[in-house]
Amino acid sequence: MARIDRLPPPVPNPIRSPAVSVSGEVPEMIGTLEACVHAPASPRRAVLICHPHPLYGGSMHSPVPLSLAKTLADRAGDTVAWARFNFRGVGKSAGSYGNGAGELDDALAVIARLREVAPGVPVAACGHSFGSWIAMRAACVAPGVDRVLMIAPSTRFFDFPETLSFAGTRTIFLGDQDEFCDVDEGRALAGRLGATFRVFPGFDHHFTKSRRAVAEAALPVVAPEVHEP
Repeated sequence: MARIDRLPPPVPNPIRSPAVSVSGEVPEMIGTLEACVHAPASPRRAVLICHPHPLYGGSMHSPVPLSLAKTLADRAGDTVAWARFNFRGVGKSAGSYGNGAGELDDALAVIARLREVAPGVPVAACGHSFGSWIAMRAACVAPGVDRVLMIAPSTRFFDFPETLSFAGTRTIFLGDQDEFCDVDEGRALAGRLGATFRVFPGFDHHFTKSRRAVAEAALPVVAPEVHEP
C-alpha cells in the first residue's frame, strides 16, 4: 500500500496543468469520473492512462499522460482506443482521495468502459508515478489486460505487489535522475516483477527533458499492433 509516513505533506491547493484537448477524444463522465475517451470504429487495442498523485497536482492533463494521449492520437488514432481520466476528487470527478484503494476502483471502472467501447480487444494499462502503481495493481485484477507500462514508479512511496496474478508483459521506464526511485531501486523492482527495464539518461521523475520522447518509446510497449502489418 501507500507509505503515507514517507509521502511529503501535500499543499492545500495543488497547482494542476491546464485542460488540454486531444484530437479524437470525447469528454465524458464514467460514472462519477471525468474522462476523455477515444473510441475508433475498429480498434485493435485499448489503453488505460493513469495520472500522477492527485494530492500533488496530478491530473489527466499532467504532461506525461497528455503526451501519451497526443502520441496515440498522432500515430494510432485508427487502431487504438484509449482513456485518460481524473481520479476521484480531481477536476470534475466526484469524491476525495481514497489512499490508493479508491483510485484502484476508479481505474477498474475506466477499464470496464474501455471494454465497452473496444469489445474483445486486449487492454494495456499504463501510468506515471502514482499512476504506475495504480495501473500495475489494476492489471492484477481486471480481465483482458495483457500489458503494463510503469513510468517512473515511486518505489520509495508505494509498495508494488511482490506476488502477481498478472501474467502479461511488464515494462518499467525510469529516468536516471529520478528523485523518487534511483536506477538500482528501479532495477530491483523490475527483477521482482519480472519486468523489462529501460533507463532514460538525463531524465528526471517528470521527464522534463522530453515527454514526447518517452511517449514515442511507450507506443510499441502499450500498442504493439501499431507496428504490425
